[in-house]
Amino acid sequence: MTRTVASILIVDDEEADRLQLAAALEGSGHRVLFASNGREALERFMEQPVHIVVTDIAMPGGDGLDFIASLKAIKPDAAVIAVSGKGPGGLSVASAIGADTVLTKPVSLEEMRRAVAEALGTA
Repeated sequence: MTRTVASILIVDDEEADRLQLAAALEGSGHRVLFASNGREALERFMEQPVHIVVTDIAMPGGDGLDFIASLKAIKPDAAVIAVSGKGPGGLSVASAIGADTVLTKPVSLEEMRRAVAEALGTA
């Protein structure tokens, strides 16, 4: 089976969450970029587009919902995985505005790998 390598932007204000996801995804051969809020993520995406965005919903300094809406306005087919530990409300909105997959924190690393594979069409 051929492994597809992707560039993935992880957007989360919690450094420990970013690093945990990065370790799992880099271990699968993917290249990982980081942003700590939605504004920074949009800037990073404009500088260097990626295959998949994994974004938290609740973040100070630019939340994930605003980021998803802005990203989809620029690139409607952007692959977005939204994650949140703040309840289903934000994830429902994320799905409605274009997130391809929504996951509840804490996200298992296997669950994240599966979501990335689905986003790449290799699941």
